[in-house]
Amino acid sequence: MSGDEDTDEILLSRRNLFGLLGGTIVLGTLVSTIDEEPPDFSSEESELQNLAQTIDSTDLRDPQKNSMLQSSIATTIESVNSSLSEKEIDPTGKTPSSTPSVGAGNINQALDYYQELQQTLDEGESLSGKIESREIATLNGEYFNGQSNQERHLPNVESSISKFSKTVATHTPSEQPPSTQKLLPDRDRVSSRLSRQRTVYKKHADMQELFLKVIFSLNSGIDAFEHSSFDSAGRSFQRANNKASVQIDDSLKDYRVTSYSLTLGNYSQIFKLYRQAAGNMAAACAEGMSREERNQKIDLGIRRQLKARSVFADRGPF
Repeated sequence: MSGDEDTDEILLSRRNLFGLLGGTIVLGTLVSTIDEEPPDFSSEESELQNLAQTIDSTDLRDPQKNSMLQSSIATTIESVNSSLSEKEIDPTGKTPSSTPSVGAGNINQALDYYQELQQTLDEGESLSGKIESREIATLNGEYFNGQSNQERHLPNVESSISKFSKTVATHTPSEQPPSTQKLLPDRDRVSSRLSRQRTVYKKHADMQELFLKVIFSLNSGIDAFEHSSFDSAGRSFQRANNKASVQIDDSLKDYRVTSYSLTLGNYSQIFKLYRQAAGNMAAACAEGMSREERNQKIDLGIRRQLKARSVFADRGPF
């Protein structure tokens, strides 16, 4: 073989080698590109956005909405987590290639928010049950008949209301990128309306305590009246009238803690009737009246008291 032929053969071999190496490099680049192609999170994002819309369109001031939203959140969280698991995305947002994914990170941040919200709604639902139980105890005449005012303490719910308030406080909006925010409801509105829900619970609890105080003052007045202690009876009836002078914000009157409980508007109606009853009874204690006149006014007061009781007695087995 001549020197020229040897040189040509060497060049050809180099070309073949470079060709093979080049092919390997191209193939390697193609495989790497396929491996690092980010997962498609459009379905998970869509589910979270739908949940956000549901929450935004729900009146979170209403305790009765808690159960429905809890169910929606639980279903969405389970579905999204299942989908992420199928794509081998761990809670840190890493992909199968161990490369953190921005999309997965946004989704996991959103899931953290919804889990906290679910916990708050769970606290609210538990509190609703306690407030309803107190209401039944409050409106059941047997609960306070024959007992002194000091012995008629209702089950305490202040700690539960405080716990609910603290849970609501965790939803104070923090700085998050738009890519995460688009997966969440209006967090300012959520926080504001949950705070308003807390006000609904507190108002129901206050009305229950006040109801017993009004009843005790009326019963004390009636007892004194029957013993002809008209001055003492008049003072008791006036105390009942003062305690029954409550004001409830019109924006809260339609809210009840459960489907079986009274609305705050019902409480407003009840106390209005008790004020009228107390006023009639106090009038029966004025000086210079005949026994017949006193009886007429006290009977009118008792009829109004019974009318007030019918507002809640007709609602269920109190």
